[in-house]
Parts: sequence; C-alpha cells; structure tokens
Amino acid sequence: MNERILEEIGLTKGEIKVYLSLLTVGETTTGKIIEDAQISSGKIYEILDKLIHKGLVSFIMKNKTKYFSAASPHRILDFLHQKEALLKKKEQDLIACLPSLLALEKNTFKQYEIRLFQGFKGVETVIFEALDTLTKHDEVLGMGVHSKKAQKLNILWPKWHKERIKRKITCKLIFSEKGTPYYNLFMKMKYTDIRVITGLTPAAVTLMGASVIIFTPGVDPSCLLIKHPEIVQSFRTFFYTLWKQAKA
Repeated sequence: MNERILEEIGLTKGEIKVYLSLLTVGETTTGKIIEDAQISSGKIYEILDKLIHKGLVSFIMKNKTKYFSAASPHRILDFLHQKEALLKKKEQDLIACLPSLLALEKNTFKQYEIRLFQGFKGVETVIFEALDTLTKHDEVLGMGVHSKKAQKLNILWPKWHKERIKRKITCKLIFSEKGTPYYNLFMKMKYTDIRVITGLTPAAVTLMGASVIIFTPGVDPSCLLIKHPEIVQSFRTFFYTLWKQAKA
C-alpha cells in the first residue's frame, strides 16, 4: 500500500494507520486499534473523531461500548472529490477578493517604488510623469546640475522647466559649474533659485514631491526613480545641507 497517496490527499500518518488497521481487522474497539496500529491511547479518540468527520470511519454502540469500522475505500475517492469542491469554492472566493487585494498592492506600490529607466525616452518619461504629480505647493530640488551630458538632455531639461514654470512650481538647483551658457539659461528662469558647488557630483539628483530621481549622463543615459518617504526625506535633508554651503 502506497501510504504517500493517502498523505497527499490530506490524511495524517496517524489517520492512515488507524484507517488501514480497521480495514484489516474489521469492526473493533479502541483497544484492538491501539494494539494493531501502534497508536497511543491518548491520541486514538482524536484520530477516530477526525476520520469520522471525514466519513472514513463509523461506529455503533454494543453494551455501552463503541465499535469502530472503516468505510469502504471508495469513500476515500468521495473525500478527495469533496476536497476538490472545497478548493474550487476557495478559488472562486479568492477571485472575488482579487480586486481589493490588487488595490492594496497598488497603494503599496505608490508609496514604495524603485524603477530603473534607460535611454533618452526613459528619462523623458520619468521627469514628465513626476511633474504631473506636482502642484504649485511642491518644490523641485536638484543637485549636481551641469551641462556635460548628452545634448538631447540639455535640450530636454529647459523644455521640462518651461512647463514647470507655467505651473508656478518653485525650484532650487545646485550647479556643479558656473558661467556656462547652460547655467546662464537657468539663471534667467522664473521660480528658480540657483547656487553653485563646483564639482559636486558626477550624477545629478532631483527631488520632485514624493520622488527622488538619480541620473547618470552619457551616450545612453539612465535614471533611477525611488519613491520611499524616508529615502526622499534623507535626500531632502542632504540637499539643504549642501544648499547652505553653496554659493549664489
């Protein structure tokens, strides 16, 4: 007898021993079951109750004594079908709950998120999506700003800031170089305050509302978007520490 099959459909080792013992011995009392199945007397009634509940064992009273007997092995197949029906019902219940579970996942995703975008189009997507989340009560903080990056990005950022200014969103920028045409362009922008720390960082970092975006320039630029309140706050604190040290 392959007992593993019985385990796989949901019977415990103790239940299997007792059921097989009853099949072999026939109708009998707990004493004989304990002896034949090698089950402790403290567990026998618990096991028998579970088997009765599963429809695999029944009993009758004779002279105030319970006599137990095993149900037909065909009943095991019925038990399996009942489990399948129960699992199907649970599957349907889970499907019904999925929308609310997905809503919870969506909310969590909004609060904690890390995404990597590569290429010019990826950078463009990130910064304009982030801009759409801002209001005039928010501010944009950027550090490590410089002109030594792909020309496409040098064209993209003024375009982005033009839209920011249209929405009257303030911005503070820490440049890593001074006096360049790129620097002079930003000096003329409304709602924009600029300071300089020469050679600040090779990667530009921008904070937009609940997001921090880390940029890597080059032929194939990329950016890392992080949405995590504690991380964003750490970068904000770091920015204002540098802001105090920077020169106007």
